[in-house]
This record gives sequence, C-alpha cells and structure tokens, in this order.
Amino acid sequence: MNKITRLAAAFVLSGLLLAAPAAQAAPALLGASANFELEVNEMELEITADDPRPKAYLYTGGQSDYYFIVWMSSNPTVASVDGDGRVTGRSAGEATITAITDRGECAACKVTVRKESGDAASKKPALDHTTLNLVIQYNNAHPSQKLQLINTSGSFVYAYQWMSSNPEVATVDPEGLVTAQKPGTTTVTALATNGQALRCAVTVNSDVGKVTLNKRDLLLRTVGSKEALTASVAVEDGTNVPITWVSSNPGVATVDASGVVTAVADGEAKITALSPDGRFDSCSVFVGLAADKYDTEEDLAEELKLPDPYVAVRMNRLS
Repeated sequence: MNKITRLAAAFVLSGLLLAAPAAQAAPALLGASANFELEVNEMELEITADDPRPKAYLYTGGQSDYYFIVWMSSNPTVASVDGDGRVTGRSAGEATITAITDRGECAACKVTVRKESGDAASKKPALDHTTLNLVIQYNNAHPSQKLQLINTSGSFVYAYQWMSSNPEVATVDPEGLVTAQKPGTTTVTALATNGQALRCAVTVNSDVGKVTLNKRDLLLRTVGSKEALTASVAVEDGTNVPITWVSSNPGVATVDASGVVTAVADGEAKITALSPDGRFDSCSVFVGLAADKYDTEEDLAEELKLPDPYVAVRMNRLS
C-alpha cells in the first residue's frame, strides 16, 4: 500500500469513527494492534481554579515508522486532543481519545475529567526533593539518590524525560536516579506528562581528604595540663596520613608533632591540624582563667556559635 492509499484509508477510517456514537467503538471497528499502542489506556485530569484547562500528553508505543497519526476525541467538549497527542480537559465528564495510524491501526485511552472540590485544592505533581546534596567519599566515589514524583495518585502523570544541566557534575538516568560525578552544581529537570517541568538543584561536594579533629573545643583549666588531639583524614588508611600541628598562640598553648596540647598560660589559642594536600581542621583552646568561664566544653561550643560582636572579635583574633 503506497503513501497516498494509506493516507486515504486512514481518513476513511477516521470518518467512520467520527460518525460512530462514541470512539469506544474504535477497537471494534479496527481491532487492537500489537505493534501500535498508547503508553496509558486511562487518564484523569482535574480542572482547578489555578489550572482551568489541565493538559497531558499521550505517547505511542511499539513501532514508530508511520507517515502520520490521526488523533480524535469522542467528546471534545469534555476533552480535546491536538495533532501531537496533547489532551486538554475542558469540562467534567468522560471522553475516549483515539489514535489512528496511516496503516489503519488504532489505540484508545479513556479520559476522565473532574472538577476540583470546593473544600480543598488539588496538589499538583512535584518532585520529592527540590534540593539535593551529594557528598563524594573516598569509599564511595559516585553517591546517588533517586528523585520521584509525588502527588500523582490517580492522575496518571509520570516523568517521561529526565535531564541534567551539567552531566559532568551529576547525571540522571531515565528512572530519576541522580549520580554524583565531581564537585559542583547542576539542575535536574523532570518533564511530566501534564506539561510541568519540575526541577531539583543538585550540589555535589567532596569529603575525600577532609581532615577531622576529635575535638573542636578544648578547656585546659590549669597551666601545665595536657590533652591529646587526634586527626583523621578521609582517605583509605587515613589514620596514617602525616599531620602538621600548629598553634596560633604558643605563649598560651603549644602542640607537639603527635597532637598533644600543653597549657602554658592563661588565654586562648587555636590548634590546627594540616594534611599534606592542604586540608585542615582546628580546635579552639581556652586555658586557665579563660577556661574557668565555662562549665563544660559544650558551653564553650555553644558560645562560639553565637553571632555576637564579642565572639566575632574573639574568633578573628584566634584566626
């Protein structure tokens, strides 16, 4: 059958469907085809105050080498359809959307259009996360997390395409699985069948080589007292990475090559542990009278978090 003959046949068949009382008769007229189908055979749209003309796309499965596809609705006052398979809800009720190929194959989808109840607004589909933070570890170079659509119950809405604006930072697969590649930022977008473009801001950081001290705050109440700090580096066998220890104020507190801090005089100092690749962590040390102002190291830690000028000046002096 040549192209012109197939075109004429399709229009004859579409005329038969239009003359039928309802497009539900389409399968009986043409018969279902194993090679041509719609991805969904039922769809629900909801008319709301914010979305008086809800839309969704119908997509075909099976073979795709058709010259054209004719789309039609059994009840355009309830739901209309354009040449791209985009369905628009117009009033409450039911309609059947039928797609016919130039070969005479057909498939149909039942569309139910509802009006939003006056008591509660319908929730639109959304991603379960609008921001996502992934951290690369030395033992997990490509952490991942799956994004999913929510608020889709009964709506037959799904994400038909996932995209990353910067795949070098993080990729996303067809199921919404986001996988970190290197530090940076990207935006993952899910295109939904109701026409929404849903986005998630993804940030990827790396903890590989990060230095962490066992304490961030230390109180030494008497001159001459000692306490050992330990540093771990986020690499394989990180406890054996050589660390350089530095005191910002050796007149108050010194630190030896093993991380042992010794109180020298009343005051404040900052002890820093530095790795060979330049990563570091620090501990604030208060000695003698400076330490006596705090009952516990937790009290000191809480004060150091406060955004008051006294603390800001103190931290600048320790830096």
